[in-house]
Amino acid sequence: MRFVWTDAGDDPSWQVGDKNGINGYFLPMFDGLTTQAFLRDQVKTRGHVAGIYMGHNWLPGKTASELAKRASDEYRRCIVPGLRVMFNLEQHEPEFIADVLEAWRELHPFVPTSWSPEGMQGGWMQPEFVSRVLACRVRVVPQAFRGDMTRRESDVVKADVVRRGFPESVVSCFYDAAKLGEEWDGYAFTMGRLPA
Repeated sequence: MRFVWTDAGDDPSWQVGDKNGINGYFLPMFDGLTTQAFLRDQVKTRGHVAGIYMGHNWLPGKTASELAKRASDEYRRCIVPGLRVMFNLEQHEPEFIADVLEAWRELHPFVPTSWSPEGMQGGWMQPEFVSRVLACRVRVVPQAFRGDMTRRESDVVKADVVRRGFPESVVSCFYDAAKLGEEWDGYAFTMGRLPA
């Protein structure tokens, strides 16, 4: 899996994506470019995985159920076969994150879904939280970079959540797209940072 977040308001460069082995494109929710037609005609017809994502704190002040409902409305607006959803919830609030994922699962029990926390946050991920997230059947995608895009070692970032009880099989890293290397597997942030 080599999935990339596209940038709001910007057409993906298929040539750059192909050069970097990208096989899945996640478009931002609530963006004018993110439409059913674009996902179907530009992403799916090229044989790529199609997804939509919600960035951290895009809807501040919303309750967990309100956030899940807004994501659900956007999913329904954009739906194409196999459409995936990614939540970037960087809050250090386990109750809120678990509540969002549970509310989402009540609305969409089978949609392939992932959740991206900041890297190296395992310290607050207690067993009850891990159990709740696992019950939601989501892929956990910790970020292998800091807010200033300083690199974190992916094996350390991954081990941090695995040590808390997430099976390695449900964990993938989120990489800085500008520093991918040859053997990466996971998600890349963002299309605009991919080497041309």
